[in-house]
Amino acid sequence: MERKSADEVQSGKPDLVLVHSFYANSILLRGLGEFLSDEFRVHFVDLPGFAAHEPPMAEVTLDGFARHVEGRVRGLGLADYIIAGVSFGFTVVCRMDLPPGCRGILAIFPFLGAQSLALRRRKKLFYQAVVNAMDRSRLGGVIWNTRLLERFAFWWSSYPGDRVRIILDHMDGRTFFATARLILNRGEDVRLHDRPHVLILNPNDATVRSDYCRRVMEGELEDLCVVETDMDHYPFEPTADYFRARFAAGDIARVRAFLDRG
Repeated sequence: MERKSADEVQSGKPDLVLVHSFYANSILLRGLGEFLSDEFRVHFVDLPGFAAHEPPMAEVTLDGFARHVEGRVRGLGLADYIIAGVSFGFTVVCRMDLPPGCRGILAIFPFLGAQSLALRRRKKLFYQAVVNAMDRSRLGGVIWNTRLLERFAFWWSSYPGDRVRIILDHMDGRTFFATARLILNRGEDVRLHDRPHVLILNPNDATVRSDYCRRVMEGELEDLCVVETDMDHYPFEPTADYFRARFAAGDIARVRAFLDRG
């Protein structure tokens, strides 16, 4: 019989640890947390350098992110939980030594390495050149809070100004460029855990190749549930109502039923 925490018995909801995507945090994705709270007790973990209350690491590494999330999960003291990673957050989850009690994993638009990026070669090479130069020279941290970068960010981004402001105010510049470098140069060594997985994807995702991710995960996982949605990888207005409208009725109940099996 599966173990349930005292809080879960009280609330009737399983505990869900949620790790955000690149250049996001629990503030930008508050709506996702609120949507998932309909069915789960959500514990949002912010990565170091992605939110003002989580200071950056001295050295930005995937293992460092993984150790950070492990510590946060252990600090929650959960006897039984599900862990979810959004895009790059799923790569972090894959790198973790999962603390005891994890019954399953949600892979939300998972980033599985360079092959999973839906970028044309020329654009990818351009982005690599920029982030590599910024990271190696440490200029990313120096220029992050300057008026020049602020003007560029508001001009370049298609997101609403309040979202751009949150990113600029909460993110550490050095962490931003170092993480972008990790993503753009990362190979295909994602290690999938031996746990039931739920793969949530958009067949028309413009950021990651959903066909590639599905093929990899179906080929390596025996216990996999696939849920399709038309949710954007980076929603323009990520409110709870937005996410509720993007999932078919019964999808979250199906996810719970899949992960609640004894």
